[in-house]
Amino acid sequence: MTNSNVIENQILIDGANSIPKKKIYFIRHGQSTFNIAYLSNNKVDPYLFDARLTEEGEKQANELSDNVEKYLKDVELIISSPLTRALCTTRRGFGKFLKENSNIKCLVSPLHSETVNTSDDNGRPRSTIEKENPDFNFGDLQERWWYLPSSIKDDLSIDTELYFKTNGYKEPMESILHRIEEFKKFLLSRNESTIAVVGHSDFFYHFFDRSIPHMKNCQIVSWCSETNEKVYITK
Repeated sequence: MTNSNVIENQILIDGANSIPKKKIYFIRHGQSTFNIAYLSNNKVDPYLFDARLTEEGEKQANELSDNVEKYLKDVELIISSPLTRALCTTRRGFGKFLKENSNIKCLVSPLHSETVNTSDDNGRPRSTIEKENPDFNFGDLQERWWYLPSSIKDDLSIDTELYFKTNGYKEPMESILHRIEEFKKFLLSRNESTIAVVGHSDFFYHFFDRSIPHMKNCQIVSWCSETNEKVYITK
């Protein structure tokens, strides 16, 4: 890694020597159709549920593959959010790496899915995304795995997209913080020492306790669990 690749090297000591030492690479997904439509529509929700990658986003994800080869050769596990833009970024960015390292697992976890504020943060049923992405192992992912108000989560007769358009809802901070803690526990419980996580800017922003700016598309930031050191690997 050259000095030009390191934009920030922020160190915070928690004083907890018992924390397992892990290096986690956080990677934001490529540009999505929602990213473009939201900005061009005066930040009015265009209702693009589980938004896909744009052509530029696909290009960014393809270029991520080069950065994986340069900087992430030590990765022992890959974890993707179940949102389609993250799955597609994982496939394009890590496809070659996984073919060359068949012993490395790629998991899908809802714990670091995006915080639900707008339509694109809403997921789609497991049965739908699993059919579209047969190359991923969805493990024990629930059918409705993303945040939904408790009043509608288990009622499969309700069209969640129509409900969101009609009533709207946002994930409470209590739920977000709970997911962050559960995700940290999950990461620290793994046997692997170096893990790549493909996910979303708002969730990562809160994961880092708002100590760094929102990440750019396909940007890579490393985090040391033992020291809380955060380093920008790419600009």
